[in-house]
Amino acid sequence: MNYIWDILLKADKQNILRENIKFVPAKVYSPYMEIAFEDLNANSLPSDNTIEINAYYRFQHIFGELLDVNFDESKELIETFFDIVIHFLAEIDLMQGLCKNEYYKKIIMKDIRNGSFGYELSENINEFNKKEIDYLLSGLITLYVTGESLHLFNKIIRKTFTNNIVYISNDHNKKLLIYLAKSKTQKLKRKIDVIINLFLPINMDVTIYWDKHFGIVGIDKTMKLDGIVIN
Repeated sequence: MNYIWDILLKADKQNILRENIKFVPAKVYSPYMEIAFEDLNANSLPSDNTIEINAYYRFQHIFGELLDVNFDESKELIETFFDIVIHFLAEIDLMQGLCKNEYYKKIIMKDIRNGSFGYELSENINEFNKKEIDYLLSGLITLYVTGESLHLFNKIIRKTFTNNIVYISNDHNKKLLIYLAKSKTQKLKRKIDVIINLFLPINMDVTIYWDKHFGIVGIDKTMKLDGIVIN
């Protein structure tokens, strides 16, 4: 982690809210680095989420006079201002490095949070971690471009629920049987509902099997009486 934008990405990866990161001016730092970690090999954020910054590495024109050692008034106000401005600059760094798809993801996520996709989704999206949300947003962009939903559904569900199996009914090509290999919880129920509602046509009939598979004649491991669902 060499730059302030690295810190925000690391916070995202560790599921730490960006606003919980506190940037402070470093008292001791290398003139060749922006982040003033004592351990140069650190690959995670400190437990208190406080990051010391060498503000002179790139932003001397902004902070030069403000951080003058001879100017010791309103120290608390200066530190607050410093934190706010570094957060702003880090976000600009990220925006400048974003590809078009990443920009689209930000717009879609903002719409989801604002309820443009419905109140239920705006609430249930919180059940997904950062990586899973990225899968969802990438899938939505692909869906808008290609209109191909069933393939995307399979891809997203594999990313979110490991060991799942999706079957298309032999009797009805609009009916899906989905085995998730998970014990049913409200959290998981909300997650699968989000994926179904986003990536499957409204006329698709879906049956969910949680920790018990349905029996398939001819496949012995699915025919154990205490481990199957009988329809």
